[in-house]
Amino acid sequence: MYLSWRMTLEDAAGLQFDLYRSSGGGAEVKLNKEPIDRTSDFLDRTVDYTVDNRWTLKATTGEVATWTRLKGEERNPYLSVPVCKPEDGEIAGESFTYTANDCSVGDLDGDGEYEIILKWSPSNSKRPPQRGFTGNTYLDAYKMDGTRLWRIDLGPNVRSGAATTNFLVFDFDGDGCAEICCKTGDGTVDGLGHRIGDAQADWRTWDKKSPTYGKIVNGPEYLTVFEGRTGKELDSKEYIPTRYPLDGWGGVGGNCGNDNTGGRSDRFTAGVAFLDGKTPSPVMVRGWYGRTVVAAWTFTNGALKHTWTFDSAAPGWEAYSGMGNHSVTVADFDGDGCDEICVGAMTVDHDGKGLFTTGLRHGDALHAGRFIPSRQGMQVFGVHENEGDNEIVKRTPAVAMFDGATGEIIWQDGLGQDAGRGVAADIDPRYDGAECWCNIGGLRRGDTGEIISNRKPDSCNFTIYWDADPLAELLDHVSISKWNWNAESTDLLLKAEGVVSNNGTKGNPCLSGDILGDWREEVIWASEDQTELRIYSTTIPAVDRRATWMNDRQYRLAIAWQNVAYNQPPHSSF
Repeated sequence: MYLSWRMTLEDAAGLQFDLYRSSGGGAEVKLNKEPIDRTSDFLDRTVDYTVDNRWTLKATTGEVATWTRLKGEERNPYLSVPVCKPEDGEIAGESFTYTANDCSVGDLDGDGEYEIILKWSPSNSKRPPQRGFTGNTYLDAYKMDGTRLWRIDLGPNVRSGAATTNFLVFDFDGDGCAEICCKTGDGTVDGLGHRIGDAQADWRTWDKKSPTYGKIVNGPEYLTVFEGRTGKELDSKEYIPTRYPLDGWGGVGGNCGNDNTGGRSDRFTAGVAFLDGKTPSPVMVRGWYGRTVVAAWTFTNGALKHTWTFDSAAPGWEAYSGMGNHSVTVADFDGDGCDEICVGAMTVDHDGKGLFTTGLRHGDALHAGRFIPSRQGMQVFGVHENEGDNEIVKRTPAVAMFDGATGEIIWQDGLGQDAGRGVAADIDPRYDGAECWCNIGGLRRGDTGEIISNRKPDSCNFTIYWDADPLAELLDHVSISKWNWNAESTDLLLKAEGVVSNNGTKGNPCLSGDILGDWREEVIWASEDQTELRIYSTTIPAVDRRATWMNDRQYRLAIAWQNVAYNQPPHSSF
C-alpha cells in the first residue's frame, strides 16, 4: 500500500512523521524504522489485504490523519468518485446524451478538503459558429466519497460548448468556503431549485432558415455567484460586456462587421486574479479574434461589484484587438504584487489598463512561468494560429517566447505557419530551464529557441509531475509518458484503462493538478460508462519533500482557469 500526504508552507521544515497500522482490529504497529523526514510518503510492503486495515499518521505535533481499507475492497490504481449522469434528452427532433467534462476543485463547505465541481456537457454541444440547438449544461458538486451536494442547471439560454460554459471555483469573499462564478441566463436553476431571471423566457432562434438557428443572439446575460455549500444563487448582475453590436467582434480590429451570427461574440474565457494583491477577483473575457473585453469584479458581503473594464475597441487600445487566445493565464507578471491577465498575445494590467501587446495575434495554446531561469521575471510561450494569405499572417510566427512584463519578444520562429498545439516545460536536464515544442518543427531550447533535436515528444498537450525527479512528464488523452532525452523517444509510464479524455481531439483530462497527497500531481478522468470519476495519483516513491503546489498563488489560479475553453496545464511562479 502506497500512502502519501500533503505538506504546506506552514509546516515546520524539520517536521517528522511516524506511520502506524492496525490490522484486523489488533494493536497499532509502527511501520517506519526511522522518522519520516525526507519525504511525505511511505510504501507499506507488508500489509495483509485479507483483513481490515487502519493506518494512522502521527507527527511530532500530534495525530495528523487516518486511512482505513476494508477487506474485500477492490485494489484499483485510482480513487473512485461516483457521479450521477443527467438523463438523456431531445430537442428539435435530435436526441442527445451527457458526458462528464471539465472539473475544478475547491473547499465548498469549509471542512478543509477539496470538493469536485463537474461540468456535464451534452453530446450536441456546439462551437459558436455552428448552427443548431444544444442540451443544457449542468454543474455538479461532489464530495470525494461521491456524495452530491447540488446540481446547477445553466438552462436553455446558455448555449453549451467549450467556449461558452466556463466556470470559476474560488473563495472570493474569504469566508473559508469556495463559491462558483459563471455566466448564466434566464431560466438558470440554482442548487436549491430557484430560477434566475425570467423562468419562461426562451431566447433561442427557432427559425430554421435563419443563420442563427439554435443560437442565442438576443436576451439578457448575467454573471452569477453561487454558494459553494448549497449551490444557491448569491448574486447576479448584468454580464459585462453585452454581445452588442453583434457584428463588432470579428476582424483585425473587431469592427469589420464580418459576423453577425454570434460566431465571434460568443467566445469567452475567464480567470481569477488578485488585482490588488490581496482580494481574489473573478475576471471575465469576451472576444478573441477581434474586439476583446476584459471585465473585473469583486464579490464581498454577498454582492458582486464591477471594478473595471478593459475594451480593445476603446481609443488608445486598438493594437490590443485580435490578440485573444482560446485560453488565459494569470500571474504577477511585472512583480508589483498584483496579478495581471494574459489573454494571449496581450496582457491587461491589474488596474484595467493595457500592459503590453506583442502584435502576434490569436493562438491556440498559452504557457506562462519561469521558463528561463537566467532571465528576470516570467516568460510566456505563445503558440499562434495563422490561417489565410495576407501580410499580417506572413509576419506572425507559429511560436514565440516573450517577456511576461514587457512583451519583448525573446525569440520567434515559423513565420506564416499555423501551430495548433505547443508546450513549454523542463523535460531535459542538459539545458537550463524549459524546453519548448509544438506540432510543427523540433524540440527547442526555451531561452534561445534553438532546435536541440529534430525529434520531440509524442505528446503536445498537457504536462504533469508524476515521477520522483524534478522534470515534467507528459499527459495526453489517457496516458502519462516521459521524454527520454538520451534515446530521444517517449517512454510510457501509465496507460489508464476504462477511462476517457475530454473534448475530442484536444484529449485533456477532467482536471490535472496537485489536489491530493504529496507534491506530485493527480489527474482526473471519467470512466467509460460515465458512472464515476477516477482520480489517479502516482505510486512512485518520492525522493524529497516539498510543499503542495497549491500554496503557490499562480498555480492555484491556474487550477481555477484550467477548465476554460481550450484547457491548458498549470504552471507555478518558480
